[in-house]
Amino acid sequence: MLLFVLFHLGELRSVSFLDISRVHHKHLVSLVGYCSTGFQRLLVYEFVPNNTLEFHLHGNGRPTMDWPTRLRIALGSAKGLAYLHEDCHPKIIHRDIKAANILLDFKFEAKVADFGLAKIASDLNTHVSTRVMGTFGYLAPEYAASGKLTDKSDVFSYGVMLLELLTGRRPVDKNQTYMDDS
Repeated sequence: MLLFVLFHLGELRSVSFLDISRVHHKHLVSLVGYCSTGFQRLLVYEFVPNNTLEFHLHGNGRPTMDWPTRLRIALGSAKGLAYLHEDCHPKIIHRDIKAANILLDFKFEAKVADFGLAKIASDLNTHVSTRVMGTFGYLAPEYAASGKLTDKSDVFSYGVMLLELLTGRRPVDKNQTYMDDS
């Protein structure tokens, strides 16, 4: 049985293995294969050798990335996200854009990964209502408050990730107190 969950809230459903396998873009991690037996599922993705953007921004002892590399990562991840929103029909809303979900190939080209929270939305609806899921610090405030999911929610998360890429700072610093910002 494939993971293929249908919701009755607008035209929204979880992304299935088959949906992911049909999505091909230079800046998206490709699903190579899968196996499903009973309640166990195994996904096989292409190998992306240079770890995550989060690793390169925040890993101990990592060299600082130069600006051309940062620009390449920003543009590549934006192109992958734009493909999901504009060229997939129906469109796919990722719901978890963050530095840990941007993988880097051997040339530091960005590939959007981890479609575990992704939703498919009808091109006809302005939004879909769903349970709020994602990573704190990257969630769009209107989505967090209302549960109304749009592709703009991903764009907000991309903006947070872009700010992290440019500044080298996490969206939420657990070691910093509120008063340290004053």
